[in-house]
Amino acid sequence: DHAKRSVIPERLADHLELGVGLSEHDFFEMTHMTDSAMSAREIRELPKAWCIGGDGGMGDIGYQNVSKVVLQNRPNVKLLLLDTQVYSNTGGQNSDSSPMPGGGDMNQFGAATEGKMTEKKGVAESFISGHGSAFVAQVSMANTAQFYKALIQAIDYRGTAFIQSYTTCQPEHGVADDLSTHQAGLVRDGRSMPQFVLNPQLGETYGEALDISGNPNRDRDWAEITSKLTNRTFRYTVAHFAATEARFRRHLRQVDSGEGLIPLEDLLPLITQNDVVNRHVLDPTHRSYTPDFGVFIEVEDGKGGTRTMAISRQLVLFCVERRKSWRMLQSKAGVANLDYLAQREALASFDEDGVPM
Repeated sequence: DHAKRSVIPERLADHLELGVGLSEHDFFEMTHMTDSAMSAREIRELPKAWCIGGDGGMGDIGYQNVSKVVLQNRPNVKLLLLDTQVYSNTGGQNSDSSPMPGGGDMNQFGAATEGKMTEKKGVAESFISGHGSAFVAQVSMANTAQFYKALIQAIDYRGTAFIQSYTTCQPEHGVADDLSTHQAGLVRDGRSMPQFVLNPQLGETYGEALDISGNPNRDRDWAEITSKLTNRTFRYTVAHFAATEARFRRHLRQVDSGEGLIPLEDLLPLITQNDVVNRHVLDPTHRSYTPDFGVFIEVEDGKGGTRTMAISRQLVLFCVERRKSWRMLQSKAGVANLDYLAQREALASFDEDGVPM
């Protein structure tokens, strides 16, 4: 339709100005106009059709349609998914993009369930494989330069572009109205939603086309953070991020100390995602056994001190699942994860004789 309204009239005007009649080929091309017959300049000048929606509409109930649009690789179609990780407009239901601990208002929590055992669907990640040659980016206002650069590249790219951006839903997430950009940074740093850009113009391998440089400590499992408040340096897991939002409050309990509890950083190397899939984490005799609220982290209290928080089993599994997703992304980008290599070596020794190295 855009071609009929803009490209064809311009071509007819050119013919009139030059006083040149239409050949049979010209007539056929104009009456059967497709983007294949357009010049690079005509493609660039086409008005862009933007589709904007949430993770429920585009990544869950409408995922099949979005998948087809991405695969068609139309030159003037651009898509923006605003990922709030929950059905924000229907009362807080889980979507496929909801994290494992859930956290929405309508999410069940109790003895029978503490969220959802299904892993978070990475919508943008699913489109970097098996979906042709679309431009795909997962970015946010945590890095405004990368965000706007990705937008400009998406608009300039000849084919379809899909952009997924983390978007705070203040009521559902339980954060202040002025913290959206701040929370986007924490989501990125905690590996809950790592940032990446897949630009097919750069090559035909992931190593060439996929860029994950927007993430801190990109060769490790977790970002290493030095706090401005306490001046302590620690690994910032997705559990630390969860402690900053009220939607996860049922997964954290303040305790006087970590005595009798397992430090999260000590337990995580003993668990793999395969242990979660096979439910080894529920077996008290297995190395990966994860006691509910038997694991702790230390978080800042906002006053220059720290609080010790016991965390739910589900929150530990959330760390394992997001770590696996990040490792998969690293491997696609050709980045060797030093922590993963060390974990594999240690687990091989542990599983052989029961004693970790």
